[in-house]
Amino acid sequence: MSGLLSLRPSDVFADPAGSAMVVVDSIVRNVTAEGWFYGQFAAALALGLAIDLIRRRELGPRYLSKGVRLDLVYSLMELTHVVTYTIMLPAGLALTHALQTWAPWLEIRVLSSLPQWSQLLILFVVTDLWVYWWHRLQHESRIVWQFHKTHHSQLHLNVMTTFRATVLDRLLAMVSLAIPAAIMDVHIAMPVAIAALLQFHQLVIHSDSGWSWGPLDRIFVSPSFHEVHHSSLEPHLDKNYGGVLSIWDHMFGTYVARGDRELVYGLVGERLPEAWFKQQFVPLVGLWRLFRPAIAAPPVADAVPGETPA
Repeated sequence: MSGLLSLRPSDVFADPAGSAMVVVDSIVRNVTAEGWFYGQFAAALALGLAIDLIRRRELGPRYLSKGVRLDLVYSLMELTHVVTYTIMLPAGLALTHALQTWAPWLEIRVLSSLPQWSQLLILFVVTDLWVYWWHRLQHESRIVWQFHKTHHSQLHLNVMTTFRATVLDRLLAMVSLAIPAAIMDVHIAMPVAIAALLQFHQLVIHSDSGWSWGPLDRIFVSPSFHEVHHSSLEPHLDKNYGGVLSIWDHMFGTYVARGDRELVYGLVGERLPEAWFKQQFVPLVGLWRLFRPAIAAPPVADAVPGETPA
């Protein structure tokens, strides 16, 4: 094993210069290998800008506002893998080890004997169904919503909003998605071409393009479909949860049509600080406000029989 995963704390102290070279080499190799990711991000940005120009939208609020600048910070964090390397990767390795050690009974080993194409299909469908229910829980649970609401705080939906999620939200989602991964025990990796397509799909559906796939909207999530999910209009609240497949919303009764009204984005009755560091504490502040009344309320004394309360 080579790269960051082979680097131990003792190596850093024994050979700081050599360890630094290992880190630099690992970053260069990963950046080179992920050229497709940076390319599709640039393509999605160009597509969003072209749509705005064609529709003669005001570019100032969309690209110079504090909220969009914050989305750029989130995007840079994702593109440089700062959070991934420092938090998500170590946490993911620890979680995987814990599941393998303490819950090996979760695995359905029969899947590993199937042809690779069927493993890949099962992986995609089951994961997308899990994403639907997890996304639905993020909205319907007041507790889990505190972690997810930052993603919905953008007033000017754009391609970079894809990455607007706090570290705590990402960690919680990773824990959730680790469960179906452990259950399926699929022994193949997602092909780069498919992974790139799925990532590009997520970027496009946040582009505020209003595009619909026509009849295919009943199967696949389109930009128009997902824009409704981000809408703060009353008929659209807590609807259209699908990640890639929209069939789950039609199946479980959470689909709503876009309608003719112009969409309005952002949270209902709440504004969050438009600063990356401050937004990392949004889930904790939300949980505190949620449970503060119960914590602050004094205990109710037992009533004395025959005594009328004052």
